[in-house]
Amino acid sequence: VSPFAADPLVSTVAEAARGRPVAQGGVEQILAFAPDLVVLGAFNNPATGMLLERLGIRVHRLGTAQSLEAVRGEIRALAAALGVPERGEAMITAMAAGFDHLPRLDHPVAAAIYQAGGWRAGRGTLADDLFIRIGLTNITAASGRNGFAALPLETLVAAAPGLIVVESMGEEAPSQAGELLRHPVLAASGARTVTVPMRLWACPDPALVAAAALIAAAAP
Repeated sequence: VSPFAADPLVSTVAEAARGRPVAQGGVEQILAFAPDLVVLGAFNNPATGMLLERLGIRVHRLGTAQSLEAVRGEIRALAAALGVPERGEAMITAMAAGFDHLPRLDHPVAAAIYQAGGWRAGRGTLADDLFIRIGLTNITAASGRNGFAALPLETLVAAAPGLIVVESMGEEAPSQAGELLRHPVLAASGARTVTVPMRLWACPDPALVAAAALIAAAAP
């Protein structure tokens, strides 16, 4: 597994991964495990996969999955590569059931996704797709902004969101970037705040249901 697999800040399978052999990503180390299949993330060095394939190793590349539909596609593709397509379909079915049981807002709520350092998520992101699924209006997407970029605190407060969703990887602990999340103007804005651990929506897996449930429960 990767070095991140056993890190509870970013992994939903930290307990299962603890104690398993770790591959740092070097081709030589990967080859020493004599794998039948190597699964690479979207941000792994592309040269690693190409070299492994040249050496006769089967490689599956994960995508970034910036929508729930893309998440389902990634699950299906990986399950097929592993030779267990039925397990992928069972996971997708369980996720759909989880989303179906979430409360859906019956009134408009403007919300914002915010991170340490002032980063936000606009249109074309998985976080925005989750907002749509819950029934929230993402103020960043509504303003026409796409993808991830910095959002000035003044712009956030002026939009008067009813809910601020803070993505957390622990970086809001004492740091210059984290201080922005504790700015007095946010407390004075009257917006509710909910913290969602990054591990719950960093990857295309069933933890997305838990992320959506946290957000839906916090909506005013």
